[in-house]
Amino acid sequence: MTKNEGRVCGCRCGGIPARGKFLPGHDSKIVPQLEADHGSLIAFWAWYEKAMTGTSSGPQAS
Repeated sequence: MTKNEGRVCGCRCGGIPARGKFLPGHDSKIVPQLEADHGSLIAFWAWYEKAMTGTSSGPQAS
């Protein structure tokens, strides 16, 4: 098994990074993807906080 076998880019493009978790520049795609998946960064943070702690004390998305 090679060092990169089974690893795909963290932005979901399907590419295989030579090092790290992303192809060069693809880490910048994460914020827009989170906004698309959750409606806003505030909604993502509320989801994340609830998933990690079971509570949500941050601002609520409108």
